Amino acid sequence: MFRLTPMRLFVILVVLTFGLALGLPPDPHTVHQLHTTTANYRIAVAALLIPYALIWYLSFYAFAKLQEYGKLLKGAKDGFAFRKISIGMGAIAFSLVFPTTISLIVNDIATHHSTFKVASLIINNYLGLFPGMVSFLLLYSGTRSLLNTNKKIIEKLDLRWHIPWFIVFCIVFAHLAIDNRHQYHLSLWLLILTFIVPYLYGWSVGILSAYDLTLYARTVAGSLYRQAIKRLALGITVVIIASIAIQFINITVAQRIDKSLGTLVLVDYILLIVVAVGLGLMALGTKRLKKIEEI
Repeated sequence: MFRLTPMRLFVILVVLTFGLALGLPPDPHTVHQLHTTTANYRIAVAALLIPYALIWYLSFYAFAKLQEYGKLLKGAKDGFAFRKISIGMGAIAFSLVFPTTISLIVNDIATHHSTFKVASLIINNYLGLFPGMVSFLLLYSGTRSLLNTNKKIIEKLDLRWHIPWFIVFCIVFAHLAIDNRHQYHLSLWLLILTFIVPYLYGWSVGILSAYDLTLYARTVAGSLYRQAIKRLALGITVVIIASIAIQFINITVAQRIDKSLGTLVLVDYILLIVVAVGLGLMALGTKRLKKIEEI
């Protein structure tokens, strides 16, 4: 009987995305805007797909290992929490692929139907919002449940040290998004209520989930277990920060960068490397946790 495992889902999504990216004709306007040719554009897409595939592989691998680890903890007090965290990791893995796949389809429709152009821009702007926010919420639910399993954790988050920088971050993000609101094709209040606020809420939840897991890693017993949890916590923290950076840049800074193909590829590669480091740490952490539990 065929069972849809995380790695099989990864293969299906990668084949589908590669097929769409290389099979669908590029938008002539985009090719012109990037000052390149159709052939060079396809080469750039192929070059970007390789590191993207690596990122997706690492995310689904971490998801698979967390899922396996959660099954080993069946009946344990922290088993339910780790299963919730694995679901959150699965949502993160899916959210990395889903926007790209849907965006390829939406952009192709807009290329052949000019009346759909504005709708495609609005859809693309929201594609990174909801999957990312849902994954952060699921992850936070799991890390909060994990904290509740350890009575030794008495330290609380001191918001006095975090509120000032987060307020500054919120102001900068809101200013840049509003200043560049013409690309969203939304009214000011609709942009604030359905775009800016949800993004900021999702990011704050993601940061809190990283903090919760780091706090849990400081208090668990066993040096090997603590090391594995710390590696997992660090990986999730890097992934969350990198995810926020990617979304922040795509929403605000990317529109201000010179529209050259080389610049966009360079920015993409830098961000992908950061995500890869975080996902690699997560994969190593979950693999070590599984080995410890099997001993």
